[in-house]
Amino acid sequence: MSKFKTVAVYSYPAYAAVMKSKLESEGIVVLLRDEFTVGVDPFASQAIGGVKMDVHIEDYVKALGIIELNSAQGSGLTNNVKCPNCGKRAVREQQDITAARNFKERLLAVALSMNPFSTAATYRCNHCEHIFNE
Repeated sequence: MSKFKTVAVYSYPAYAAVMKSKLESEGIVVLLRDEFTVGVDPFASQAIGGVKMDVHIEDYVKALGIIELNSAQGSGLTNNVKCPNCGKRAVREQQDITAARNFKERLLAVALSMNPFSTAATYRCNHCEHIFNE
């Protein structure tokens, strides 16, 4: 694995598989880590850290460019989201009530789950603990 570098982290295996096929069509070798684990137990995605997409070090810049051009908002890609407070890209998407850490976050999770048309994603920075919407 020393010749590979993580280029993206996805919350869902389906999004990772779509981007994997796009990168492979461009001639880039892609390895997905934890794809099947998250596929079997989707609630483990937060604990595991999502589906990691690795590429050869030589293809890293090319792959990053392709991912940034082809990633839509809400695509499950979390390492392109930047914390507005500290500027780090170490964020996690808060999707359900189990990801909430206090009463206020649980209420927000319940409210968002009742409104299926809500597309705004809520993120928490792993570095400074700042909660924000994209």
